[in-house]
Amino acid sequence: MRADSLQNLRRHRWPNAMITGRSALALAALAILLAAIQVLPTLTFGVPTPATRPAGEPPRSTKVEVWGWNIAGESLGLLKPTFEQQHADIEIELKVVGTQMQSRFLLAMASGRGAPDIMQLQEVQAGKFTSTGRLKDLTPWAARYEKDFPANFWSSCVWDGKVYAVPWDIAPCAVFYKRPVFETFGIDPNAIETWDDLIAAGKLIGEKSGGKVKMMPLAANGLSGFFQLMMQQAGGGIFDADGRVIFDNPRNIEALTMIRKLLDSGICTPLTTQQEMNVAYNDDNVACFPGPSWNIDNIRSAATSSAGQWGLFRLPALKPGGLRNSNQGGSVLVVPDQSPEAAEASQFIEYALCTVEAQLKQYFEKGLFPAFIPAQRDPRFVNQEDPFFAKQKVAQLLAQDFEKIPVLV
Repeated sequence: MRADSLQNLRRHRWPNAMITGRSALALAALAILLAAIQVLPTLTFGVPTPATRPAGEPPRSTKVEVWGWNIAGESLGLLKPTFEQQHADIEIELKVVGTQMQSRFLLAMASGRGAPDIMQLQEVQAGKFTSTGRLKDLTPWAARYEKDFPANFWSSCVWDGKVYAVPWDIAPCAVFYKRPVFETFGIDPNAIETWDDLIAAGKLIGEKSGGKVKMMPLAANGLSGFFQLMMQQAGGGIFDADGRVIFDNPRNIEALTMIRKLLDSGICTPLTTQQEMNVAYNDDNVACFPGPSWNIDNIRSAATSSAGQWGLFRLPALKPGGLRNSNQGGSVLVVPDQSPEAAEASQFIEYALCTVEAQLKQYFEKGLFPAFIPAQRDPRFVNQEDPFFAKQKVAQLLAQDFEKIPVLV
């Protein structure tokens, strides 16, 4: 999932990271401030209470506290029972939270106290944390898995030659569409190869519906996530190799120009909240939804009655022959160096991210596209026919050309 650190449009998917400094001086200043006002010990989290231990079961000797948010955090909960069965002395205490989580974690790192044993981070922001020197060096066990992850995602986990994070999922993109709406207006999804083709199809739907049906959601005041999607398709970026801002480079301009074209075309409806999206999933006023793989869980959860009526087609390219995939999300897991349970935390990370069974469970139940290449190659993953999407082989479609998605720096 590279995480969209710039937007918060979807269902409490990403926390709003506010602290972006990297320097040791900034961390020291925060530590002094926190020590003075003692903020961290009083922080509370909206967390479900861990399951009660069955009567007669002896207490486990080690408790590993894990922070995650929503879809991704919930997916770790799916792994808890099996992992604890295999590790009788370890208890996983999962805290699913969202608001300012990464900022809280950065503050905990600065103060040297209050951090969990395992933390979820947005992949796109991993470098901000790995460069602090406050994470546990995972190289002794994690380095052997380097070839089992896409190189562009693995690179986000390495700092100064050492491994400080492990990729969790990636978030390749496609277009989720409503089969009955496309059929009603005579639109062939396989004929849509570029964003211009999508605009033309959207205009046809608008004409035939008298303007009642829009092609896709897109709002002028919620463009950051969509810009990230388009920017990667164009091969743009935020910074160059020397850390200079490159928003005005030609490839970024190409992406922004197409976004302007979409907004001006009249095919978009300005949805800005997840609640609005959930309504749109359940009516026939919006035909399709370009987005990342983890949107599978959003749609399945919000539109249960429309199972079998959805499909996916490849993300349109900016121009003929262009890249028809992108990334919008993705996470990594890390262990802060202040954790007293780093060894046990590493065992859970290795199980969750570096085993086929755990990765497939998270994909099948939560739509988290595995970063772990052996899971991507497993026949159960490749050949799965998803009943919600009319038995379409969703994973095969999402996987096409994802290795060509450029690193976002």
